[in-house]
Amino acid sequence: MKKIVIILVLALNLSYALDQMYDYRYTLGPEIVVPDAFFVGLGGAWTYNTKNLYLMSNLQIGITDRFEVGAKLITIRSSLLDLGAKFAISRNLALQADFPFALNQESDFGGVLSLSQWDGYTKNVSFIYEGRLGFGSAAGEGRYVKPSLAFFPYFLIGNAFRLSVGTLCSFGIGREYEYFKEDFMMDIMPRVEFGIFHLRFMGEVTIGILTWKAEKHNRYALFVTTDI
Repeated sequence: MKKIVIILVLALNLSYALDQMYDYRYTLGPEIVVPDAFFVGLGGAWTYNTKNLYLMSNLQIGITDRFEVGAKLITIRSSLLDLGAKFAISRNLALQADFPFALNQESDFGGVLSLSQWDGYTKNVSFIYEGRLGFGSAAGEGRYVKPSLAFFPYFLIGNAFRLSVGTLCSFGIGREYEYFKEDFMMDIMPRVEFGIFHLRFMGEVTIGILTWKAEKHNRYALFVTTDI
């Protein structure tokens, strides 16, 4: 089944939140499902401040029922192309690899490995757990690796509404302890989704609840999707 997705994303750099490594993925967020054909994101946009607007689009191609490849193009300060692949180890577990490349400037090689698990306890309650490990340029200059953990509970209300309040945490490991202090942050990500006719809307806010000296990116997002 082919899927066409239209995404509008707005983000404002107002406070303390969201490690940039969260967006180093060809998918739109944590997931384990592998599409059986094509998944296309068109017309995405966001800003890290009130002056500049950046564009985003992505493509996911299911090669088999358990394996897919994809790409996402983001223009943040410079154009960033993320190439990746995902393998569904089981119905509830997936391994994903992403390799971001800066197109307009020189950058060192780096990538992110992600392991995501889905648990459906009832028809209306489910959870996604995500562990990530960034290395090379994706971890940041002077860092050996950058671990990240995330937890997303989902609550389905009726057939149209779905709520979630995710928690994200990341930190850097480098030659000095200062790298941990500079990178450490924890965010919460409230999210609401609802469907109407053939459209699905998702509103999302990322709020920094604990940080040290990490780079700060508050994010407010609105996704509009439709399946054909």
